[in-house]
Amino acid sequence: MGAPVSLSRELEDCNVRAREVEHLRTELLRQRRTIIETARRAQTELDALRGAERDPEFEEGAQSEHEQYTLSLLGEAQRHQLAMIDAALTRVEAGEYGVCVDCEAEIDPKRLRVLPFALVCTECATRRERGLLAELEEPTS
Repeated sequence: MGAPVSLSRELEDCNVRAREVEHLRTELLRQRRTIIETARRAQTELDALRGAERDPEFEEGAQSEHEQYTLSLLGEAQRHQLAMIDAALTRVEAGEYGVCVDCEAEIDPKRLRVLPFALVCTECATRRERGLLAELEEPTS
């Protein structure tokens, strides 16, 4: 008698996980669309700034250059986040979503809800950050 209940519970857990993954996949696609739309708007603004005549009262266009720089940085950050989202979507399609790429443990669903493109579990993320900090603290010769 224990086997059918256990099997039923496993199927229920599997269905819950499948629904959660589908929800997170939808969220990843929404974030991807938002980034692309924001990047298009930023590019339009950047193009307008590049084409605008500079007003001599703005100290040789310093304000315009600062705005262009800010928009270009925004684009770089968006490209990085887009790559992370695309990697997560690839993992969804491969059936590997929610599995840490470092230790192969399941990534906590709470972490995925907050950071749906997370590739590593909290422990491995902490380990990676400590490694980066150690590299930064090492004296260069």
